[in-house]
Amino acid sequence: MKTLFQKLPITCLAVVLLISATTFTSCKKDQTCRGNVWVYDNAGNKIPLALVRLDASTVNGQVSYTAKSDGNGLAVFDIALPAIFDVTVTSDKFPNMFGKGSLNVDEPRKENWTTVAINQ
Repeated sequence: MKTLFQKLPITCLAVVLLISATTFTSCKKDQTCRGNVWVYDNAGNKIPLALVRLDASTVNGQVSYTAKSDGNGLAVFDIALPAIFDVTVTSDKFPNMFGKGSLNVDEPRKENWTTVAINQ
């Protein structure tokens, strides 16, 4: 009987340490959202090297991201927080023209897509 009472505190301590170790050393989950913007002209042609700007008002203030579209007309953003962004697209290929749209990045580790056409 005495042996049982001697082992009980050691067992409880081992369980507490195990729970603490798994709770406090768990990996921080990636909260990054990915936003993808396809850029086209009025005829449906992809526009490479277009300047894509994302703007959003959040509880942390104004947030902006910029990127150039690649050779396939795709601009990719890794966004640290969920938000609904206003998208503005311009291109040197089409002076005095722009495109507007929105991009909702709402879930961590999820890819979100939108298409924006440059219009007059």
